[in-house]
Amino acid sequence: MTTPAPAVTPTLELSADKPVYNVGDLLTLTANYSDASVAAVTLHITASAQDAAGNVVNAELDVQVNTQAQQPMQIGVSDSFSDTYALVSNDGGVAVLTTTIGTPPAGA
Repeated sequence: MTTPAPAVTPTLELSADKPVYNVGDLLTLTANYSDASVAAVTLHITASAQDAAGNVVNAELDVQVNTQAQQPMQIGVSDSFSDTYALVSNDGGVAVLTTTIGTPPAGA
């Protein structure tokens, strides 16, 4: 008897180019994603640094490495101001979109 492989789900993380905007500002949105059909493995990175007094500090980071080429995913974006987003690029698991911040709806 074999155990079925766990289901793989796509991932999506969003980030904006700055934390605060004014009406009329350009917002650049970056969407990092991974298609469910692309198997990823963990790469563990360790670093060590030493200052002039001999004090040592260590840091670690895990990143995901796709084992095959990431195919572009369809990205749809909406916001509470009803702004329209334009796709600037979409390649290798990273999509970049932009919008101009519109006027907030009444009561916002």
